[in-house]
Amino acid sequence: MAQLDEATLARVLPFIQDVQCRLCCREWSNHIFVSLQLVNRMRFHKHVRENGVVSYYHGGVRSFGEDFEECVAYSFEFFESGTYHLQWTRGFGQWSAANERQIGVWWVQGSNVCCKSRDGPEVADGCVRYAPAGRVFELDVDGVLSGNTVADGTALVWEFHIRGSPVPCFHDATNERSPDLDHHVRSIPAPLSLRSDARFVEIDGDVLEVSGDIKANYPESDWQRLMRCRARFGLLGHQT
Repeated sequence: MAQLDEATLARVLPFIQDVQCRLCCREWSNHIFVSLQLVNRMRFHKHVRENGVVSYYHGGVRSFGEDFEECVAYSFEFFESGTYHLQWTRGFGQWSAANERQIGVWWVQGSNVCCKSRDGPEVADGCVRYAPAGRVFELDVDGVLSGNTVADGTALVWEFHIRGSPVPCFHDATNERSPDLDHHVRSIPAPLSLRSDARFVEIDGDVLEVSGDIKANYPESDWQRLMRCRARFGLLGHQT
């Protein structure tokens, strides 16, 4: 959204703030509210100001085949200071799990709460780590204000951006809402049918099936390390 300089704001804002101007030019006032997308910004800032903090939880359970599920949970807190705290967890039953904390700044743009991470404090070994600075994502204002959303069977694009992972190339863009940041809700097609003996590991945010030769010849503790090497050197096409 375009930024207005002080001189322009001095001319525009009286039509919104001054009661007499609003009465004599209601059409212009409505136009300003729409064109500057002020309604959602006012709603969200008012809610944060009245409550001090806005809490939002999002979760989901997604099936990747027989006896293999992805469970995700994201817990947000948005503060009046313009900062946010986030912690997420992502697990695949007994196979693997990951979690991370994140801090940063938020602002409202259009119908979205936009967020950008900042470097977190140093943590002791064994504690949940903080994400690096520079991760950008956006959430739907209505979803955040609802306090709780669930997305079973689908993944939200912002989940990948929060985790610093690339959005899968098969992600369907037909439900895209934002022409600016491209971080909105889009559905993922149902997974293909998998073999009952399929096993998986998580590599840099992506779930990969363990190659047959690795599964047959190496202990489970080595699977992730070996699959990471194959992914790094482009050898995944040689799975058996």
